[in-house]
Amino acid sequence: MPARTAPDSLVLGTWGLAGRGGLPLDRSYGEVTEDAALETMDLAWAAGLRHLDTAPGYGAGEGLRRVGRWQADRGRTWHVAAKPGRPLTARGPASDLSPPGLLREIAHTAALTGPPAHILVKDPPPRSYTDGGLAGALHALDGRFPGARVGVAGHLPEALAEFAERPEGAAPPRGRIAQIELNAVNHRVARPAADRLAARGWEVWAMQPLAYGFLARADPPPASGRDWRSTLPPEARRALRAAARSFARGVGADRAPTGWTRGPVPQASWAIAFCLGIPSVTRTVIGPKNAAQLRDALLALELLSHPDAVERTHAWATGTPREAADTAR
Repeated sequence: MPARTAPDSLVLGTWGLAGRGGLPLDRSYGEVTEDAALETMDLAWAAGLRHLDTAPGYGAGEGLRRVGRWQADRGRTWHVAAKPGRPLTARGPASDLSPPGLLREIAHTAALTGPPAHILVKDPPPRSYTDGGLAGALHALDGRFPGARVGVAGHLPEALAEFAERPEGAAPPRGRIAQIELNAVNHRVARPAADRLAARGWEVWAMQPLAYGFLARADPPPASGRDWRSTLPPEARRALRAAARSFARGVGADRAPTGWTRGPVPQASWAIAFCLGIPSVTRTVIGPKNAAQLRDALLALELLSHPDAVERTHAWATGTPREAADTAR
């Protein structure tokens, strides 16, 4: 597997940088100042990142506005992946795959950040994978935006893999993008789906945002009212914490890789390295809320230069006896 670099392997996700945007705390990622967001974008650009992921609903549009202000002030332009299909309504996000709805969201994004390089239909409803709704949306976008690559950003990797294997899901010559959640919780389902999607000509982007907290660290979720994670049911929180603990034990996150001289490695760096170590994954979407979290993501690229780190993440993902023994304790 060739060496991973920031420009060709990482996408800066911006939900965590959007702040509240006037939304209630339990419908956002909490308070993030504009200064912190702009500093994080500065560091990402300096590190070589050029792809950025955003959606109109992030921070009720504040994410788009911050990206636009950063570009105008710095005189630089991101390769923006716009994600229409789930606009924010008075009742919260709602699916809308109709061509007029998609075009409205794309126009809103383009007015603030410029024409998108990629357009990913966001969280299509399950029925749309089989009733023609998703296929119709993709083909409509292909025709309207011939210069952009079109794809899907969703949380149903198996359904998307099955869609890609049917005639209506065949990738056009310029390819498709599949942005799928792939992390410590769902990897046994999502990793085979990533392989299937790549085999059908879809470029796979793995979603592994640091801002998800307990998906990247084995610590408890935020206190009630702090952000959207505090509203998850108790059983979901338990499952997430169990997965994080299993991942930490399985990769030996408390032990530096052989030959490592940089000091302790944050578990978040291990989580990003796990995604980047999957051959069928082209890019990993990260979701830092500040410069420190971004540095953790960048550290993952260095981890992958150490064979011991690569072997550990692979061994955990494939369920070696060591992981099974650790998990049982």
